Amino acid sequence: MLKKERQDYIISRLEKNCRIYITELSRSLGVSDDTLRRDLSELEEAGLLTKVHGGAVARSEISIRYDDRQNTFTAVKRAMAQKLVERFADGDVIMIDGGTTNLEVMRLLPADKHFSVYTNSLPIASELSHHENVDLFVIGGTLFAASQTMVGIAAMEGIQTVWPDWVIVGVSDLHPEKGLTTSDREEAFIKRSMLLRGGRRVVMADKTKLGTARSYFVASLKEIDLVVTEDSEVERLRENWPQFSYEVI
Repeated sequence: MLKKERQDYIISRLEKNCRIYITELSRSLGVSDDTLRRDLSELEEAGLLTKVHGGAVARSEISIRYDDRQNTFTAVKRAMAQKLVERFADGDVIMIDGGTTNLEVMRLLPADKHFSVYTNSLPIASELSHHENVDLFVIGGTLFAASQTMVGIAAMEGIQTVWPDWVIVGVSDLHPEKGLTTSDREEAFIKRSMLLRGGRRVVMADKTKLGTARSYFVASLKEIDLVVTEDSEVERLRENWPQFSYEVI
Protein backbone atom coordinates (compact mmCIF):
# COMPACT_ATOMS: atom_id res chain seq x y z
CA MET A 1 0.00 0.00 0.00
CA LEU A 2 1.32 3.44 -0.96
CA LYS A 3 1.92 6.05 1.74
CA LYS A 4 -0.88 8.28 0.45
CA GLU A 5 -3.31 5.36 0.55
CA ARG A 6 -2.28 4.58 4.14
CA GLN A 7 -2.68 8.15 5.22
CA ASP A 8 -6.05 8.52 3.49
CA TYR A 9 -7.17 5.37 5.32
CA ILE A 10 -5.95 6.79 8.64
CA ILE A 11 -7.90 10.03 8.12
CA SER A 12 -11.07 8.16 7.12
CA ARG A 13 -10.86 6.01 10.28
CA LEU A 14 -10.28 9.09 12.39
CA GLU A 15 -13.31 10.86 10.90
CA LYS A 16 -15.49 7.91 11.91
CA ASN A 17 -14.08 7.14 15.36
CA CYS A 18 -12.42 10.41 16.53
CA ARG A 19 -9.50 8.30 17.79
CA ILE A 20 -7.20 5.67 16.27
CA TYR A 21 -4.64 3.27 17.75
CA ILE A 22 -1.35 2.30 16.14
CA THR A 23 -1.72 -1.36 17.11
CA GLU A 24 -5.12 -1.62 15.39
CA LEU A 25 -3.87 0.20 12.29
CA SER A 26 -0.85 -2.09 12.12
CA ARG A 27 -3.09 -5.17 12.05
CA SER A 28 -5.48 -3.65 9.51
CA LEU A 29 -2.83 -2.34 7.12
CA GLY A 30 -0.11 -4.95 7.64
CA VAL A 31 2.65 -2.37 8.21
CA SER A 32 5.01 -1.76 11.10
CA ASP A 33 4.34 0.47 14.08
CA ASP A 34 7.34 2.64 13.12
CA THR A 35 5.89 3.27 9.66
CA LEU A 36 2.58 4.33 11.18
CA ARG A 37 4.27 6.60 13.70
CA ARG A 38 5.95 8.38 10.79
CA ASP A 39 2.60 8.65 9.01
CA LEU A 40 0.99 10.15 12.10
CA SER A 41 3.85 12.63 12.51
CA GLU A 42 3.44 13.81 8.93
CA LEU A 43 -0.32 14.11 9.29
CA GLU A 44 0.11 16.07 12.52
CA GLU A 45 2.52 18.46 10.81
CA ALA A 46 -0.11 18.94 8.09
CA GLY A 47 -2.65 19.88 10.78
CA LEU A 48 -4.91 16.89 10.14
CA LEU A 49 -4.72 15.20 13.56
CA THR A 50 -3.02 15.32 16.95
CA LYS A 51 -0.77 12.51 18.14
CA VAL A 52 -1.39 11.01 21.57
CA HIS A 53 0.15 8.05 23.36
CA GLY A 54 -0.47 4.96 21.24
CA GLY A 55 -2.24 6.71 18.38
CA ALA A 56 -3.94 9.96 17.44
CA VAL A 57 -7.12 11.98 17.96
CA ALA A 58 -9.10 14.25 15.68
CA ARG A 59 -8.57 17.96 15.63
CA SER A 60 -11.54 20.16 16.35
CA GLU A 61 -13.03 21.86 13.31
CA ILE A 62 -14.03 24.87 15.41
CA SER A 63 -12.64 28.10 14.03
CA ILE A 64 -10.41 30.15 16.30
CA ARG A 65 -11.90 33.32 14.82
CA TYR A 66 -14.34 34.99 17.20
CA ASP A 67 -16.56 36.26 14.37
CA ASP A 68 -17.03 32.71 13.03
CA ARG A 69 -18.22 31.45 16.42
CA GLN A 70 -20.28 34.39 17.59
CA ASN A 71 -23.72 33.14 16.54
CA THR A 72 -23.26 29.36 16.82
CA PHE A 73 -24.88 27.07 19.42
CA THR A 74 -26.12 30.12 21.32
CA ALA A 75 -28.80 28.27 23.31
CA VAL A 76 -26.33 25.57 24.35
CA LYS A 77 -23.78 28.16 25.45
CA ARG A 78 -26.39 30.06 27.44
CA ALA A 79 -27.56 26.91 29.23
CA MET A 80 -23.97 26.04 30.16
CA ALA A 81 -23.33 29.58 31.33
CA GLN A 82 -26.40 29.54 33.56
CA LYS A 83 -25.12 26.46 35.42
CA LEU A 84 -21.90 28.28 36.27
CA VAL A 85 -23.43 31.67 37.11
CA GLU A 86 -25.64 30.02 39.74
CA ARG A 87 -22.47 29.26 41.72
CA PHE A 88 -21.21 32.83 41.92
CA ALA A 89 -21.53 34.68 45.20
CA ASP A 90 -21.93 38.38 45.87
CA GLY A 91 -18.54 40.07 45.89
CA ASP A 92 -16.69 37.39 43.92
CA VAL A 93 -13.59 38.33 41.93
CA ILE A 94 -13.65 36.71 38.48
CA MET A 95 -10.85 36.42 35.94
CA ILE A 96 -12.10 35.41 32.50
CA ASP A 97 -10.57 35.24 29.05
CA GLY A 98 -12.17 35.37 25.62
CA GLY A 99 -14.67 33.12 23.91
CA THR A 100 -18.32 33.18 22.96
CA THR A 101 -19.36 30.85 25.79
CA ASN A 102 -17.52 33.01 28.29
CA LEU A 103 -19.36 36.03 26.91
CA GLU A 104 -22.67 34.32 27.72
CA VAL A 105 -21.48 33.84 31.32
CA MET A 106 -20.89 37.57 31.66
CA ARG A 107 -24.24 38.40 30.05
CA LEU A 108 -25.99 36.35 32.73
CA LEU A 109 -24.34 37.99 35.74
CA PRO A 110 -27.19 38.93 38.12
CA ALA A 111 -27.81 42.64 38.42
CA ASP A 112 -28.43 42.45 42.18
CA LYS A 113 -24.95 41.17 43.03
CA HIS A 114 -21.59 42.90 42.91
CA PHE A 115 -18.58 41.45 41.07
CA SER A 116 -15.04 42.43 40.19
CA VAL A 117 -14.12 41.14 36.73
CA TYR A 118 -10.66 40.98 35.17
CA THR A 119 -10.63 40.18 31.46
CA ASN A 120 -8.41 40.36 28.39
CA SER A 121 -11.43 40.01 26.08
CA LEU A 122 -12.62 43.06 24.17
CA PRO A 123 -16.19 41.73 23.61
CA ILE A 124 -16.53 40.90 27.32
CA ALA A 125 -15.15 44.29 28.34
CA SER A 126 -17.66 45.97 26.03
CA GLU A 127 -20.52 43.84 27.38
CA LEU A 128 -19.71 44.72 31.00
CA SER A 129 -18.98 48.39 30.42
CA HIS A 130 -22.57 49.32 31.34
CA HIS A 131 -23.09 46.80 34.15
CA GLU A 132 -23.65 48.97 37.22
CA ASN A 133 -22.58 46.35 39.78
CA VAL A 134 -19.38 45.21 38.07
CA ASP A 135 -15.96 46.70 38.78
CA LEU A 136 -14.31 46.05 35.42
CA PHE A 137 -10.55 45.71 34.98
CA VAL A 138 -9.33 45.32 31.40
CA ILE A 139 -6.06 43.41 30.99
CA GLY A 140 -4.06 45.21 28.30
CA GLY A 141 -1.54 43.89 25.83
CA THR A 142 -1.18 43.11 22.13
CA LEU A 143 -4.40 42.39 20.27
CA PHE A 144 -4.82 38.82 18.99
CA ALA A 145 -7.38 39.79 16.37
CA ALA A 146 -8.70 36.28 15.63
CA SER A 147 -10.08 35.80 19.15
CA GLN A 148 -10.42 39.50 20.08
CA THR A 149 -8.22 39.05 23.15
CA MET A 150 -5.10 40.74 24.48
CA VAL A 151 -1.90 38.69 24.67
CA GLY A 152 1.82 39.28 25.16
CA ILE A 153 4.05 40.43 28.01
CA ALA A 154 1.81 43.30 29.12
CA ALA A 155 -1.13 40.94 29.45
CA MET A 156 1.00 38.46 31.39
CA GLU A 157 2.01 41.20 33.83
CA GLY A 158 -1.59 42.36 34.26
CA ILE A 159 -2.69 38.85 35.18
CA GLN A 160 -0.18 38.74 38.04
CA THR A 161 -1.89 41.56 39.96
CA VAL A 162 -4.82 39.58 41.40
CA TRP A 163 -5.77 36.31 43.10
CA PRO A 164 -9.34 35.78 41.84
CA ASP A 165 -12.06 33.60 43.32
CA TRP A 166 -12.79 32.20 39.84
CA VAL A 167 -10.63 31.70 36.75
CA ILE A 168 -12.65 30.86 33.64
CA VAL A 169 -10.93 29.98 30.37
CA GLY A 170 -12.49 29.21 27.04
CA VAL A 171 -11.15 26.33 24.98
CA SER A 172 -11.67 24.89 21.51
CA ASP A 173 -10.38 21.43 22.53
CA LEU A 174 -10.55 19.32 25.68
CA HIS A 175 -9.05 15.84 25.73
CA PRO A 176 -8.70 13.32 28.63
CA GLU A 177 -4.98 12.81 27.89
CA LYS A 178 -3.92 16.05 26.19
CA GLY A 179 -5.99 18.24 28.50
CA LEU A 180 -6.74 21.82 27.40
CA THR A 181 -5.09 22.82 24.14
CA THR A 182 -5.29 25.64 21.63
CA SER A 183 -3.90 26.44 18.19
CA ASP A 184 -2.06 29.64 19.13
CA ARG A 185 1.08 29.67 21.27
CA GLU A 186 0.65 33.19 22.69
CA GLU A 187 -2.94 32.54 23.64
CA ALA A 188 -1.92 29.30 25.36
CA PHE A 189 0.54 31.24 27.54
CA ILE A 190 -2.16 33.69 28.62
CA LYS A 191 -4.71 30.99 29.43
CA ARG A 192 -2.17 29.06 31.49
CA SER A 193 -1.06 32.19 33.32
CA MET A 194 -4.66 32.85 34.30
CA LEU A 195 -5.20 29.31 35.57
CA LEU A 196 -2.07 29.54 37.72
CA ARG A 197 -3.61 32.44 39.65
CA GLY A 198 -5.67 29.92 41.62
CA GLY A 199 -9.26 30.22 42.75
CA ARG A 200 -11.85 27.87 41.26
CA ARG A 201 -10.39 26.97 37.85
CA VAL A 202 -13.14 26.48 35.28
CA VAL A 203 -13.23 25.31 31.67
CA MET A 204 -16.34 25.61 29.48
CA ALA A 205 -16.69 23.00 26.70
CA ASP A 206 -19.70 21.79 24.71
CA LYS A 207 -19.71 18.38 23.01
CA THR A 208 -18.06 19.67 19.83
CA LYS A 209 -14.91 20.41 21.87
CA LEU A 210 -14.64 17.10 23.74
CA GLY A 211 -12.08 14.47 22.75
CA THR A 212 -10.14 16.70 20.35
CA ALA A 213 -6.75 18.39 20.69
CA ARG A 214 -4.53 20.99 19.04
CA SER A 215 -0.86 21.88 19.10
CA TYR A 216 -0.33 24.07 22.18
CA PHE A 217 -0.78 22.88 25.76
CA VAL A 218 -2.70 25.00 28.27
CA ALA A 219 -3.36 22.71 31.26
CA SER A 220 -4.03 19.12 32.22
CA LEU A 221 -7.31 17.94 33.72
CA LYS A 222 -5.46 17.65 37.05
CA GLU A 223 -5.18 21.43 37.05
CA ILE A 224 -8.92 22.05 36.58
CA ASP A 225 -11.53 22.24 39.36
CA LEU A 226 -14.72 22.40 37.31
CA VAL A 227 -15.68 21.33 33.78
CA VAL A 228 -18.92 22.85 32.54
CA THR A 229 -20.48 21.06 29.57
CA GLU A 230 -23.92 20.54 28.06
CA ASP A 231 -26.32 18.29 29.95
CA SER A 232 -26.13 15.44 27.41
CA GLU A 233 -22.38 15.02 28.03
CA VAL A 234 -22.21 15.20 31.84
CA GLU A 235 -22.65 11.51 32.59
CA ARG A 236 -20.32 10.43 29.79
CA LEU A 237 -17.53 12.54 31.21
CA ARG A 238 -18.18 11.41 34.76
CA GLU A 239 -18.13 7.74 33.78
CA ASN A 240 -15.50 7.56 31.04
CA TRP A 241 -13.00 10.38 31.52
CA PRO A 242 -10.20 10.12 34.10
CA GLN A 243 -11.35 11.56 37.39
CA PHE A 244 -8.90 13.71 39.27
CA SER A 245 -10.12 16.46 41.55
CA TYR A 246 -12.35 18.18 39.02
CA GLU A 247 -16.14 18.27 39.05
CA VAL A 248 -18.36 18.00 35.97
CA ILE A 249 -21.64 19.89 35.69
